[in-house]
Amino acid sequence: MDYQIPFPPFSSFYEDLSDLKNDFVNYFTMIQSHQIQNVMKQAYPGPGPTGYGTSLFLSRILKVKQTFVSDRVLAKRLSENATYRSICGFNKGQTPSHSTYTTLRGHLGVEGYKAIHRNFVFECDKLGLLNTPSPNLPKNAHNGLILIGDSTPIRAYCSTKGEKRPDGSWLFTDPSASFGRPHHRDRYPVGHKAHSLITLTGIPLVSVVTPRNESDQDHIFELLTQLKQRFPEFSYAYLVLDAGYDTEHIHQGIFEGYGIIPIIVRKKLTYPKGFSKDGIPLCPLGYKMIKAVVDYKRRRTKYICKKICKTKEQKLLQLCSYLKSDKEHGFIKYTRFKESYRKFGPAAPHSIIYKRLKPLRTAIERSYGLVKENRYRMEWTNTYMGIDNVTMHVIEHDIALTLDIMFEYKKTGKLSPLLKLNC
Repeated sequence: MDYQIPFPPFSSFYEDLSDLKNDFVNYFTMIQSHQIQNVMKQAYPGPGPTGYGTSLFLSRILKVKQTFVSDRVLAKRLSENATYRSICGFNKGQTPSHSTYTTLRGHLGVEGYKAIHRNFVFECDKLGLLNTPSPNLPKNAHNGLILIGDSTPIRAYCSTKGEKRPDGSWLFTDPSASFGRPHHRDRYPVGHKAHSLITLTGIPLVSVVTPRNESDQDHIFELLTQLKQRFPEFSYAYLVLDAGYDTEHIHQGIFEGYGIIPIIVRKKLTYPKGFSKDGIPLCPLGYKMIKAVVDYKRRRTKYICKKICKTKEQKLLQLCSYLKSDKEHGFIKYTRFKESYRKFGPAAPHSIIYKRLKPLRTAIERSYGLVKENRYRMEWTNTYMGIDNVTMHVIEHDIALTLDIMFEYKKTGKLSPLLKLNC
């Protein structure tokens, strides 16, 4: 399933609006315009022109859905197509010029775009599309949203005339654009990078835009800070990341600073003597111990032996002094997070929660494959200069992704285009 819902070709204005099965019309009819109107009123205060009100922002969603290359093309299509004008609410016949959209971005700014997106996310929450039942999680799993994080490049199609400096760096017409890592489909990787956090259902919550040459690791904490500030009403349980984030300070920072358990696909790990290859402590006789409990407050994990060597050879029994104890558990060992969050943290590689959520990495690739298809369309229409303008462009696509999932849920009852969460 693609995020961008395909729409049928148009016939005539009357037939489009009267056809109950026309998904294009139904999609825009579904949009709760008051989620936009409340923000637009704050952006256009006073008795002056209101900039076409809610209709102007609805036309921005139209631009995303129909992948119009520029604001000029959007203005032209609105003036030519009666169906476009009707679904956006330009009922008086007047349509905006392309310069009106520049004014809109100036009035709303990044914060205005964030506010509109926030409203639609809360609408998703009311429908139960955020905190959905997750497959195969243990009963003692933490309550809260499970997040997925990744990034995608955005090529700049304008303002890329560059000048090479004496130190080897490049300065482009848009100083926020930069060279990034080459990609098989992109021989001239100049532009930006969008870093995002999404839910398991595929709803984007936060996106941050940076120059293309900056590392994903440098912005994971900025994403989480914005997430907490924008959605303090939600609780967050786990954050699933790929191996590119597997560093000690990221493991520790996510858990200590934000109270979220990081599920990060590990690179190669080597454990010291007294541990198995997968990080489970061994008793003095070399048997794997059993995890009893994770003590999150004390930042440690308790392991017990349960005297499993009783079933082994009799000659080994004399070597273990713990068997003589009357206590139910024999040898007890603690692993502490501070010794190494990567190896002994709250979601160690051998833990059940890690094993259950790690396969979601496949879902990460699949979901971001879908998102990146959408992002690539966003890339085709990225004719904006400056971090703020590109960020607003990204948030427009985040809003469209959110509306796509809501529309599909209302139409089919499917909770997520990514995972089988309905069963």
